[in-house]
Amino acid sequence: MLQACNPSKVLKVVSLIFAALGLSVASANTQLCLKKEISSDGVTWYDANTEVEAVVINSDAFFRFTAYKCPDAFGGLYGIVLTDPQIGVAVNMEDLPSDESDFTPSVYETVAANYCDGYEGTIENVATVEGWSMISDTIRIASDNAWARCESVPQGGEGCTPGYWKQTHHLDSWPVSETTLFSEVFDRVITIRLKRQGEVTDPTLFEALAAKGGKVNTAARHATAAYLNALSAGVSFDMTTDGVIDAFQTSYDNNDYGPLIQSLVDFNEQGCPLN
Repeated sequence: MLQACNPSKVLKVVSLIFAALGLSVASANTQLCLKKEISSDGVTWYDANTEVEAVVINSDAFFRFTAYKCPDAFGGLYGIVLTDPQIGVAVNMEDLPSDESDFTPSVYETVAANYCDGYEGTIENVATVEGWSMISDTIRIASDNAWARCESVPQGGEGCTPGYWKQTHHLDSWPVSETTLFSEVFDRVITIRLKRQGEVTDPTLFEALAAKGGKVNTAARHATAAYLNALSAGVSFDMTTDGVIDAFQTSYDNNDYGPLIQSLVDFNEQGCPLN
């Protein structure tokens, strides 16, 4: 008559085997990790783990979920379930192989139609994945997030000047913190000139609005104002935040600010609807 296996004895045997191989159950007991990405077109993907990195979404949002073994070690995972209640996802994913040389991930993609309908601003979305270790038969859980910035397609015709945005009594109109670094938004570290401080490297958005002089200083003032205009739900601006960022980066990289300044000045001076 067959006897039921004693789990503790099985684990002890496994431990002895791994000890002989110079390993341990703890080191071989692979964890489960999750990488969640977001896209506006299903082609270019972003981690977008922070609000500053939020991806602009006008309508549909595409999501990609990658479950993988971590660290890269012996031991697989089975019974993997992915859940993302915000977009109605609850699916089984492929098992992760136990072979220590096979790190093939399990990937699932979906699209959330009309993700931003009726909403303006940033949204954080969190997904969770659960799976069972093939070594210890214990559950492993991981989660990851992705930020989206919901923006309607620009209609245009409105814009607030750098002079408006730099007034301290207008800080309540700011869609982001005034202490956000210019480099966090535009992915370029600039040096500007301020009235009392002289040259300042890697300024905040608020400092960029007060930059004195031409070229990069003028570009910084108007690029910051344009970014805030595009980001503000109360301003119908002609450009998206991505459009503003791309335009500044191109001008900065080519050290040619004339066309950028002219277009941003025109857009920023169309008339401010904010108090």
